[in-house]
Amino acid sequence: MPKVKSTKTPSAPGLTGVSIPGPSRPLIPRSRGVQAARDPMRDGRFWRPSSTAVKLDFTPVYRRWLREGLPEGFRPDYGMGNLNAKIEETTGNALMVSGPLIDYHLTVIGEDVARRLRRSNSTGLATFHKEVAPALFSHIMLLMSRYGAEVHHVGGSGMYGTVEVRVTDLSVLNSILSGARSDGRSYTSKLHFDTERTPGKEVIDHYRGKTLVVASDARPFQMTYKSRTGRLTVKFYRQKYDRNGLAEDTTL
Repeated sequence: MPKVKSTKTPSAPGLTGVSIPGPSRPLIPRSRGVQAARDPMRDGRFWRPSSTAVKLDFTPVYRRWLREGLPEGFRPDYGMGNLNAKIEETTGNALMVSGPLIDYHLTVIGEDVARRLRRSNSTGLATFHKEVAPALFSHIMLLMSRYGAEVHHVGGSGMYGTVEVRVTDLSVLNSILSGARSDGRSYTSKLHFDTERTPGKEVIDHYRGKTLVVASDARPFQMTYKSRTGRLTVKFYRQKYDRNGLAEDTTL
């Protein structure tokens, strides 16, 4: 009769005397590019390898092992692009369950910002609304504050009342709405071109200016979130420039 192999789980690396079934391969799924590892749209290919390293409930010991004992080669690249690896990991992306959801919602917000930078839109205030679950927005709130956004609770009903978020630095906003969370696009600027077709069927693009998001003390990028309804209101100013770099409204 063949000998039955032992099913005893080896001790987790980095934690003495603790046995936790860990991943048998790196958490990053096989993909064509580096950024695809954080792409929330890669459903099965993202979740299957990640599920080998997580459980339905994250015990304190398991969280500590993910933070301290996971070999470097098994860790996802949290610091892609202009993202801060330490902030991304400590605010929830290390758990892999909240991470992709945070990236997804911030990407959706970034896409809505970019839509309002079209050439047909003039300089001025832009506003839109999104629905975000209160439990998830608490993670987003923490991530934004770690990057440097001003987060204030102003009272009200709901899980944690009404929250006001102000971003007065464009570099902070670019980290929060970073294209590294999805496909690498920039959501806070848009270049405008006219397309010309020559008789020889050659396509020539002529630069006609750009539209940028304004984030300053006088004109901050603002978010208002009501945890009672889960409604997020985003307000920001956009500034248009012509092809010579002259601003449409110099007061912004």
